[in-house]
Amino acid sequence: MARKFEQFVRFTTDSVGLERTLRLFQAVTQILSAYTLPFNLLIHLLTLSTEKPHSPASTHAILLALRQRFALARRFLRLFRFLESFSAAQKLYVSIASTAAEGPGDSKAPRRLGDPGVDAEVWLDIFGRTFNGMYLLLEASTIVDALEIDGLAVWAPQTGRRVSVEAQRFWLFALVCGLLAGLARIVKVLAYAPVPSAGEDYSRGMLDESREISRAVPAGQEGKSKTEKDLKNQKPANLRQVVEERRKAWEMGRRESQAKVRGLTCSVMANALDIALPGTAVGWLDLETGTVGVAMFITSILTGWDVWERCGREVSGIR
Repeated sequence: MARKFEQFVRFTTDSVGLERTLRLFQAVTQILSAYTLPFNLLIHLLTLSTEKPHSPASTHAILLALRQRFALARRFLRLFRFLESFSAAQKLYVSIASTAAEGPGDSKAPRRLGDPGVDAEVWLDIFGRTFNGMYLLLEASTIVDALEIDGLAVWAPQTGRRVSVEAQRFWLFALVCGLLAGLARIVKVLAYAPVPSAGEDYSRGMLDESREISRAVPAGQEGKSKTEKDLKNQKPANLRQVVEERRKAWEMGRRESQAKVRGLTCSVMANALDIALPGTAVGWLDLETGTVGVAMFITSILTGWDVWERCGREVSGIR
């Protein structure tokens, strides 16, 4: 219990964890203000707690104001996050350039999309982080206007709205890149996932593998590898032990692959659902406010869970 409390403290004081928490609150207020049933339930609960009727109009106005305040608070928490996104994109590109294929002579050139050995998801990550950096940069440029202080503004009202829409467009591109990169990684993990064998066929496969290895051993090196005769003369108990050890290793590899697939699937789902937010803002999707709020609620939990687990690992490391 004490460890969970420490994890909760670490999560709520972490900048990303706090931002995800405020995002969850923003989604709840948006859902309450958009749907009739939860809104009426809220009115009923408020009436029971204060023993006096509440005005639906004033309650709805309060919910809208709370949603706006939560959104503004989150913007301050990610004010300079565009630097992090641009830095991550630059580091990824430098890592590709440092492993560039050698051209004629001693010259080296950065690998390009489609070159052998270059993963498409790496380029998608670079594009996605760059687009996300542009989104955060444009959003940061409008934060003074979002304060709504008379006489204090960076952009003209119409220009500020246009900049906000373009920021959402860059966020949409970043989410699409993240979605495609996650799908590519899932396909790769599934393609290389270990497939354990069992039974007599598995033992026969080990025997065939040992034959191939023994044939490939150079002359004079036979003593360093099992020969076909050694494998044939091996006791059944020892062979079963080898089979069991190999099966356990493959089972562990399969569990690791399944864990990776689960994590990547959650990331893909979060990116896919988050597309509803900028897609609606730029006018490419026609979704109701409540639907967008539900998508925000789900993705806040999916993305916040990764931060929660990271905070748990940090607490365990300290202890």
